Amino acid sequence: MFKQSLSLSKTSLILLGLYLLPLIIVIGFITQFGVNIPVYDQWVLPKLLEKVATKQLAFSDLFELHNNHRILFPRLVFIGLAFLSDWNIKLEMFFSLGLAVCTFIALYYLASLTSSPRFRNLFHLTNLLTGYLIFSLNQEWLWGFQLPIFLINFCLILACLILHLNFLHSKTKQILAAICCVVASFSSAQGLITWLAVIPLLLSQNQTQISKTKQLLIWLTGFILSAAIYAIGYQQEPRIINLSFAEYIFTAIHFFLNLLAAPLVQIPVLSSLIGVIILSLFIGISAYSLKTGYLKSPEPLTQLAPWLSIGLFSLLTSLLMTWGRVEWGGNYPLTATRYTTHTILLIISLIQLCRVLITNPQISGKLNRNNSILISSFCAGILFSLTSVSSHIAITQAQLEFPYKTSSQTCLTLFSYLEDSEFFKTSPNRCLLPMSKSTWWIREGVESLEKIEMRNFAENIPFVSQPNQVYGYIDHPTTPETPLKINTNDIINLRGWAILPEQKQQPRLVFLSHGKQNLFFANADVMRESPDIAEYLNSNRYRLARWEVVFSAESLPIGETEIKAWVYDPQHQQFVRLQSQVKISIATQ
Repeated sequence: MFKQSLSLSKTSLILLGLYLLPLIIVIGFITQFGVNIPVYDQWVLPKLLEKVATKQLAFSDLFELHNNHRILFPRLVFIGLAFLSDWNIKLEMFFSLGLAVCTFIALYYLASLTSSPRFRNLFHLTNLLTGYLIFSLNQEWLWGFQLPIFLINFCLILACLILHLNFLHSKTKQILAAICCVVASFSSAQGLITWLAVIPLLLSQNQTQISKTKQLLIWLTGFILSAAIYAIGYQQEPRIINLSFAEYIFTAIHFFLNLLAAPLVQIPVLSSLIGVIILSLFIGISAYSLKTGYLKSPEPLTQLAPWLSIGLFSLLTSLLMTWGRVEWGGNYPLTATRYTTHTILLIISLIQLCRVLITNPQISGKLNRNNSILISSFCAGILFSLTSVSSHIAITQAQLEFPYKTSSQTCLTLFSYLEDSEFFKTSPNRCLLPMSKSTWWIREGVESLEKIEMRNFAENIPFVSQPNQVYGYIDHPTTPETPLKINTNDIINLRGWAILPEQKQQPRLVFLSHGKQNLFFANADVMRESPDIAEYLNSNRYRLARWEVVFSAESLPIGETEIKAWVYDPQHQQFVRLQSQVKISIATQ
């Protein structure tokens, strides 16, 4: 008896470990590659936070459109998290992860309600795969502003779970599910689709036809009211689509299929094929359910309906995203994998639908136990492999972007020392670019944050012009006796190397100033290989110490000036000047 209990305990521990593994990987992914900087759309929040802090917030500020979306409930979450953490963006990332955990728990519970005790191995296999998909790695984990997407997914799954619970009264279920759909509706445009997606689940309720019709009418009324409120003051942003009708249809189909396959494959031709397979399977299973009379048999329909609703939601949101983003090109979903969080639900619904069909007596009687396990394991192996490859690609991409994001974080901290120069407005090499293409947006956001003393921005940093140690050089161009004469429309190229002597963390940025100003008009990334520096200083930590920057003379004033290069030493909180300087004389053409 003790041995059997111990054996069961070991099995349970192994299962628990397998369920927790994907979650642990995501936690590590966010911890390692998440950077505490606002990115793109997040720069709309500082003005909102300023209004909250100054007690000027109105309901219209929460309700107003953002890129055609009503993000009322996410705005409330963003405000709460910001004031709780001094607007630490990583908290938003982990909040999204918390929503994903709640979503998986709801999916697991829903699967347990639609499973047979005879097929426990298949139950755990499909749910392990579900967890692996829910926690697969992509860009969305590293962007706090994607929180509305995770919130909508959770609201949908929770609504499906509530409607599937037998111990709740039908009116109670409908009210609670409607609350979930309202929250989803005012979290983003695709949230409105939750009302339509759960209709199969409503129709599967074990009630009279009259009761079902009445509930459906009430439900559709809720949808219409939500849509009407959503439409108040709605103005569609102008769109430019330079495609003929035939090109538009072809691109839209291509976009849609790639979007369905994006959680698994990011190869253009193969992804379209996978998209066709996913779509065909879902349509086929739905049609098979109707053809074999499941609509006439309450029990199988009850088991299938939640997963049909989840799959339907994913399909409808994919169609909506296709309509909204088709002008970006058919392959866009393969490069912007942040759109995959909704489409993952279609794959999950397929997995669970197949489990329900296999465990149904009408089908499982035709397949022996070994065959069903073999087929399921084979398909699961393929999905595990594809998801693993996709996650590996996400890790590689995060590794490539991480140095630039950390440089951007440094620039944000030192923002008050950056000039409003042409370089910081337009250069593709500016350190602010990972946060936003619009520098003015960042500038306005920083002003709002400084007013309410949120986040820490550096001030009163000393400039050390004559350090005791060598921190680097400007070694190109070599300094002549007379200033270099150039015109305002000329391009200037500077190169050199920079280090922080005897420090583990080496600089990622060099800042350039001109004249006697204690402000910087440009920056350079310190990421180029420097084996000569590492060999000379006898340390491998200096192997990436070289930098280079190209900028227009428009960033400098007319007349003679001197360009100096600096590194920021965070350990001693000071700017330290590199050796050498470049004398330049700029003239109008």
